[in-house]
Amino acid sequence: MSSALKLSIMALGAACVLLLAGGFPLMGAPEVYRGGAMLLLGLVSTLLCLWGAWRIAAGQRVRLLFGLVFLFFAVIGLVMLGSYASQGFAFAQQGGPMWMGALAMFCTALSGVVFFVVFGYLTYRVMTRRLWLAGIHAALALLAIGVYVDYKYEVRTMLALPADGTVTADSVRTRAGEVLPLGFTLKVESFAVSHYDNVSYTLYTMEQGRPVHPVQLEGQGDKLVAGDESWDKNLLKTAPGMQQPFYLVPGNPPRVILQNPPAVKDYCANCVVNTDHRGRPEQRRQQLRVNEPISCKGWLISLVSYDEHHGRTLVRMQARRAPGRIAALSGMVGIIICSACWCWWKKEETEVAA
Repeated sequence: MSSALKLSIMALGAACVLLLAGGFPLMGAPEVYRGGAMLLLGLVSTLLCLWGAWRIAAGQRVRLLFGLVFLFFAVIGLVMLGSYASQGFAFAQQGGPMWMGALAMFCTALSGVVFFVVFGYLTYRVMTRRLWLAGIHAALALLAIGVYVDYKYEVRTMLALPADGTVTADSVRTRAGEVLPLGFTLKVESFAVSHYDNVSYTLYTMEQGRPVHPVQLEGQGDKLVAGDESWDKNLLKTAPGMQQPFYLVPGNPPRVILQNPPAVKDYCANCVVNTDHRGRPEQRRQQLRVNEPISCKGWLISLVSYDEHHGRTLVRMQARRAPGRIAALSGMVGIIICSACWCWWKKEETEVAA
């Protein structure tokens, strides 16, 4: 067993110990994961991965470089096929001529197919099973580099804007008080909340002026039923200071029926982004939803929540800049593709003989 392999096994074992230690409350996950020991192990692992790729691809390093470049452009073709074609469909949905949307979808899909076929074939001709193994090591190193860059330079902060378009944001403030320019302006013109249609009711027993012992009521037409008892829905009324209709059930102990607020189904912020494209000013109107962030100038703006203040809706967002995100994602995709190809690729004659 070579010294490099022994060192790799030791580094992997130490990383596993630190990862397990981070799960214990006394150790504290952030302290362990962001400590000097983990950074040192990450550096050692990255260097070992690069060294492994260099040694495995001995005599074929230029071929490996070209193969990984061809693979990158083949993946770009798949991305073009998926994302840009959907943009053409969205253009048609927003009121554009249907034939223009269809033409955009066809052209972008065709270019994506050409990219994928051409560079996929070049990758097939250049790569060998041994080079795919070297590619796994290179992708692991790229992933580690991307994660470290994110750890060192990532910015994550909160941003709150009213949903009436009166305030425009062109910068964010970090927790340390540093003001960072966004490189574009952002404002929220409107905000919409949709709820589920189903309405539910709960029966509470009042003890010392507080509702306790909730019982979910079953709706049967215009009646609310709980066991052998039933009440008419029309008995529920609203009152000042009460957000939901209620009904005080006579008797001892006193009880109250409350109509539960409808559950939120979805909420959407209609945003206006003013930026520049190739030196020309550009205005984009985009919808910001949960798990559907806005990406601009290296920033990801994500919708977090909303509040009501004095009759105004305040939209709370998270602004995140992760300079190592592309490298980390590329590394993860590279690991998956290279591992799959290494497993299924035709074995070389030297491997078969061995």
